[in-house]
Amino acid sequence: SAKVALFSIGVDSAKELIYSRLKIEEAGAGYCHFPIGNGYDDEYFEQLTAEKAVVRIKNGMKTRTWQKTRARNEALDVRVYALAAFVNLNANLDQLAKSLKAKSVDENKPEAPPKADPYKAIHNRRPRSQNFATSWKT
Repeated sequence: SAKVALFSIGVDSAKELIYSRLKIEEAGAGYCHFPIGNGYDDEYFEQLTAEKAVVRIKNGMKTRTWQKTRARNEALDVRVYALAAFVNLNANLDQLAKSLKAKSVDENKPEAPPKADPYKAIHNRRPRSQNFATSWKT
C-alpha cells in the first residue's frame, strides 16, 4: 500500500493570522495582495471574512471557536490550506529575493548560459520544524 504524508494544520492559528493580515492597509510585510477580477469579487471577500472568533465557556474554561456568519466560507478555507502549504514549503524568501534582484540587475548584461539550479534559493532553506502549523508568527 502507498504511504501518504499527513500534516496537522493549526486552523485557529491560521485564521487568526489571515484576519490580522487582512487588517494591514499598506503594502509591506504581511499585507495581502489580491488580483483585480479573476473571481476576486464581492462574494469571494464575503466568504473570506465569513467567520468570527467567539469565546465560549466550556467546563469552566474559556475556549475560542470560529463561528460562521454566513453559509459559504470556502474562500477562507482555501486560504487556510494555501497558508499551510506555504509554511510547509519553508522557502528561504530572503535568499529568493536576493536571487531575483541579482537576476534583474543582470538583465542588461549579455545572456549567460543558465545556471545548474536557477531555483537554488528555494532549496537552500532551514529544515522544517516538527510543529510548523502552530508556530506561525503574526
